[in-house]
Amino acid sequence: MKPHEAEQKIRTNLTEIELEKNSNGALKTSVYHKEAAEPYVVPFGSDHPDHVFRNTVDTAITRTVRYSTTLSQFEEEIRQIKLMFLYNGSPPRHIDWRLTKLFSKYLSKHFILPMLQYSGDFGYLRHQLLRTPTHAEYDKTADNLIIYNQTRDKNIQNQVMKPVHNNELTTRKRLIIHQRHEKRLGHSHRHIRELWSSTFHQTEIMNTVLIIGTYLNHNLKQELMANMIKRIPGARSDQQSKTQPETGKETQSSSSANQPLP
Repeated sequence: MKPHEAEQKIRTNLTEIELEKNSNGALKTSVYHKEAAEPYVVPFGSDHPDHVFRNTVDTAITRTVRYSTTLSQFEEEIRQIKLMFLYNGSPPRHIDWRLTKLFSKYLSKHFILPMLQYSGDFGYLRHQLLRTPTHAEYDKTADNLIIYNQTRDKNIQNQVMKPVHNNELTTRKRLIIHQRHEKRLGHSHRHIRELWSSTFHQTEIMNTVLIIGTYLNHNLKQELMANMIKRIPGARSDQQSKTQPETGKETQSSSSANQPLP
């Protein structure tokens, strides 16, 4: 099939794609920028942490590499990104530094200049970035891992009690570990089980069922209530009134014991 025939066929089948030109059989399209879908760029002079500005530039560059298929398209998109950040007050040195930082991460062996010079370098960089999962893919993988761990924990708990042929129940040994519930320790269950399996692999200890439980942290209300009960003056007076009769009885008994017998 000739290049112009392939171009005409694609035009008839895919009317949504606007072909710009045919370069030796390689059909090139343009990237459409929808104004409503353009990301919001934080002004460089705003009161935000430093990592916000770094992440903004890195996300824009990564998205440009993913969308561009050739080095010329990438360079054109980078020019638009530079203008966008310059209008928001970002210095050119900051943008070039983030470009060099991102590219040297993947092209450290044969990369010196702050901009790409060869199409092969861009192809290698694009291949490396396409292999990196996006935030949505990472969240989906994390959710699937949590569901897998929950089902595995339920299966292990169900295997604690195993029925025997004579309708008797055999109880397996259990080791219960408790830890405080914190969001940053949400994946610690999996790490503990991996350490357990790698340490006691092919030993008799593996017959012991490992159960990992969590208990909640005391909130501020509970701590304040406990401190208030300690500081109530009425509670102290009641305790003192209870202890005074007991001490009076002890003194009377001791004095009667010291008196001589008639």
